[in-house]
Amino acid sequence: MSVVVETEAQFRALFESTYPTLRRYARNRGLSGQDAEDLLAATYEVAWRRFDRVPAGQESIPWLLTVALNHLRNRQRKLTRERKLMERLAATDLAPPAPEAGVVDWRGLRRALDSLSSLDRELVLLVAWDELTPAAAAAVLGLRPGAARTRLHRSRARLATLLNEAEQTPDAQVVPWQRQ
Repeated sequence: MSVVVETEAQFRALFESTYPTLRRYARNRGLSGQDAEDLLAATYEVAWRRFDRVPAGQESIPWLLTVALNHLRNRQRKLTRERKLMERLAATDLAPPAPEAGVVDWRGLRRALDSLSSLDRELVLLVAWDELTPAAAAAVLGLRPGAARTRLHRSRARLATLLNEAEQTPDAQVVPWQRQ
């Protein structure tokens, strides 16, 4: 078996074993359709180019999620630049486009998550939605496992408090959130 064929087979195995996790990661970050597929394609393209650096077995998931997170951060920077441009254009009497119809409104959860630092928010999402262990999430975010566990505990407590307060507010929207 040639090296290229063997590498292709190993990459195919990596893809098949990690795709559901990465797909869920993209979906849990609010991406769907083409946006999610673009993130996955970009992530696997990096994995293919750097296949010799991809860890074997379950250790590949934090590595791939780190790549995906970096792509999301780049995307967020791009969206921020575009938003600022739209604000400048609005100042010149050009109206920005209306938001997409049919977007699920999870205001209470979004506000609670947005109250966290970006690092704490990503840590909570990696553990709660992407089902990573705190140690694996720490590897994705470049934290020590102990620091990740401490941050996770504090973030969960903050979220619980904020969500409880939102439930006490009469116009609060019910948000499906699994408390632990």
